[in-house]
Formats: sequence, C-alpha cells, structure tokens
Amino acid sequence: MVIFTDSVDLELETKCENALNLVAESRKRFGKLCVEYDQKMLLMENKLLNLQVETVSNYRFKPKNTIPNIDEDCTKDLDDLFVEISEKEQRLQDVMRKLKNTHEVIMQLDADVIGKKLRAPLNADTMLAQAKASKLLKP
Repeated sequence: MVIFTDSVDLELETKCENALNLVAESRKRFGKLCVEYDQKMLLMENKLLNLQVETVSNYRFKPKNTIPNIDEDCTKDLDDLFVEISEKEQRLQDVMRKLKNTHEVIMQLDADVIGKKLRAPLNADTMLAQAKASKLLKP
C-alpha cells in the first residue's frame, strides 16, 4: 500500500506541477499582451493629444468684446484729464497747507496776551473801566 500512496503522490505532484506550469505560461503570455496593449494605448493617446493640440493651435479665436481703437483724440483727452487731476490735487495740497498755517496762527493768538487784549471789545465804557482798574491797582 505504501507504493500505491507514493504513486498517487507522484501523480498528484506531476499534475500540480503541470498546472503551475500552465499558470506561469499563461501569466507570461498575458503579461506580454498587457504590456503590448499598454504601449499601443499610450501611442494612440499621444496621437490623439497631438491631433487635439494641432487642431486647437490652428483655430482662430474671436474675442467676445472687440478692443476699441484708441486714436489721438482719446489719448489727448486722457492727457488733459490727468493734467486737470494733478492741478486739482496741487490746489488741494495748497489749501491744506494754508489751513494748517492758519490753525497755527490761531493757536499762537490764543496763547498771546496782546491777542487777548485785541479781542476785547473797543468802546469808550470798556476803555474807561480798564483805565480806572489800572489806576486803582497802582499805588
């Protein structure tokens, strides 16, 4: 019986080896086909992409909005506008500087004693009252 088992084992081993050889051969063949398929597919994709690029590069695009012609009159008008804006900006800066100077003068007058006397109302009654007050203070 031992011989029978060995022959069965050998037979099974041979069948397994044959099946594994078939699997290995089919994998090789299938792998080669896959590689060839991938190469052919990449080649076709490149051809299609080149065709698309060529088609797009040959197509002339039309703009949605036409660009207006800028003639000399328009540029002259723009130049005049820029000059006018710069003149107005200069005048505004001059007014701001004069306002600042006026504000400084007003602050000096507020701090000045003579300025306070000048702001006092000048009428005869006030002047007499001031004179009397100064005589009373002097001994």
